[in-house]
Amino acid sequence: MKLYRTLLLIFFGFISIQTFAKAGDIPVENFFKNPEFSGLTLSPDASQIAVIATINNHRNIVLLDTATLRKARPLTSFDDVSVGGFFWANDNTIVFTLDSSGGQEAFSIYKVTTGKRPKVGLLVGATFGTSGVRSAGIVNTLPDDPDHIIVQYNGRRAQSPDLFRLPLDSRWNSKRNKNTKMKRLEKNPGNVVAWIVDNDGNVRGASALDGVESTFYYKDIGDKEFRILRQQNALDESITPVGFDFDNKTFYVLSNIGRDKNAVYTYDLVNNKLGDLIFGVDHVDVQGLSFSRKRNKLLGVSYFDDYPRIEYFDEEEQKLAKRLQAAFPEKRVSFTSRSEDEMINIVAVTSDTDPGQYYLYDRNKNQLRWLIPAYASLEPKLMSPMKPIKFESRDGLTIHGYVTIPKESDGKKLPLIVNPHGGPFGVRDFWGFNQEHQFFASRGYATVQVNFRGSGGYGRNFEQAGYGGKWGAEMQHDITDVVKYLVDEGIADPERVCIYGASYGGYATMAGLTFTPDLYKCGINYVGVTDVAMLFDTMPKAWESARELLKIQIGDPEDKELMHRMSPLSHVDKIKAPLMIVQGAKDPRVVKAHATELRDALEARGVKLSDDEWIMKQDEGHGFRNEKNKFELYKKIEKFLAKNL
Repeated sequence: MKLYRTLLLIFFGFISIQTFAKAGDIPVENFFKNPEFSGLTLSPDASQIAVIATINNHRNIVLLDTATLRKARPLTSFDDVSVGGFFWANDNTIVFTLDSSGGQEAFSIYKVTTGKRPKVGLLVGATFGTSGVRSAGIVNTLPDDPDHIIVQYNGRRAQSPDLFRLPLDSRWNSKRNKNTKMKRLEKNPGNVVAWIVDNDGNVRGASALDGVESTFYYKDIGDKEFRILRQQNALDESITPVGFDFDNKTFYVLSNIGRDKNAVYTYDLVNNKLGDLIFGVDHVDVQGLSFSRKRNKLLGVSYFDDYPRIEYFDEEEQKLAKRLQAAFPEKRVSFTSRSEDEMINIVAVTSDTDPGQYYLYDRNKNQLRWLIPAYASLEPKLMSPMKPIKFESRDGLTIHGYVTIPKESDGKKLPLIVNPHGGPFGVRDFWGFNQEHQFFASRGYATVQVNFRGSGGYGRNFEQAGYGGKWGAEMQHDITDVVKYLVDEGIADPERVCIYGASYGGYATMAGLTFTPDLYKCGINYVGVTDVAMLFDTMPKAWESARELLKIQIGDPEDKELMHRMSPLSHVDKIKAPLMIVQGAKDPRVVKAHATELRDALEARGVKLSDDEWIMKQDEGHGFRNEKNKFELYKKIEKFLAKNL
């Protein structure tokens, strides 16, 4: 009954929207609760929409009738874990993933039927323990085969996932840790990090990594053995396989051969050479490809400079995109789901100030109908704009980033939060709605993101400028330099600057407090690396194939002098500013010792963290997912910033 009442409130009342006089009145919970709705996905026949809705404070799958948006009913009702990703395998079955390991990143694969009595079944079960995490992942959804999917699973060896064809009418035997109907397609020799499957489910390729040498293996349909198509040093010009066109012959790759930025090419598999350039730009890497399954056609290529861009090759698709964009100026308009005949579409409209509105578009009728919001409790008109910035680093590199300035301010001499991203390599910050930054803006703080050297998206040279012992040095200088830039621009008050980041951003927080102790008035380290050598000693087994590459990217852990210089834990005596430490006890990437040893080192110097400055959650991993924990965290962050900034 409780679940039914919740659904009535969500789908027929759309959750009452509170009106706030100003952004500062918005409660913490409104920013950091799970989205009311996300992941709207049409069934192949377009008769139903599956959506992730927050029920019992967890993400569950709910089904809607497309025509009326009525008859809302839950397909899952988890009250202790949350559904991850999902997709329609056919008109009657949804496949989804679930991590029940409390943050240890052990993913199981489930299915749920959509009949009058939904039935949840476990297809591949994950385990976790001292022998490592056994986890499953979806490789190909096989849209043309409604009864099977292709998955990878590392049950045989933690470091090496094998490839399987998985029947959807099968089930996992939890006592034997086995699904007897899973058919192994390929056995991982130990170095394969990615598999390539064509549209018919044939295994056609594999990418392997040995030290810093990557190998692209390939085989034609009917061949039993792979052959080496290309070997390359991971640091050199390269190709990255993308996948096959619908003919299962035309093969697409991303490549920076003869150029600095990745572009899309075809690859001649017969003659083993780079083919035609499909699309590239000179200032950023190209990201992804968009296809029409109905028309068996490549529609366009996406990339991201300051803002998201799409280059269309199909005139019909381009005209449609222009019409929709004209209806939502200064918004990002994207198709997130299509029916099998591509006539019915889910359209998501988002921006830096709008967390998202979902629409239903009927191509036959050329009609657009509003469906539901992602966050009914956040009013776009109260949110603050995110603006792109660029500046020159102290050694002459052009650095890009974004600044969010409180809407209700004059934009001058504001308290500033520097928010470096995680990763760090190959990762970058993007323009768009950011819950944390909107929360900070509502409390009067400006927030800046900086795509420091080493970040992805700006070409091979820019990323590799962050390799080889640059943590805490040149990479950190870029973060320091963005503060100077914003001070010079009159935006930031140099006496009120705080640094806050997660993962590598947590490392950058600690590097900022130890290596530039006079720059920051406070710091918040969220699941951050404090001892770089420890990062290598405790890395997940699934990362082992990348160890040698990481040594080149970060630095050799055997170089004790370098590890000492890079590790904030070795320089705790230099910290002057108040510090908040946030950690998940089950974090498999940055283990809790990074936090506990930092706390102990501070206490040895007579610095005792309060309960508001030390947050260790036993049921969390690499970032908090439990709503209750998130609410507590950001209320304490609000209090910490108000006290110190």
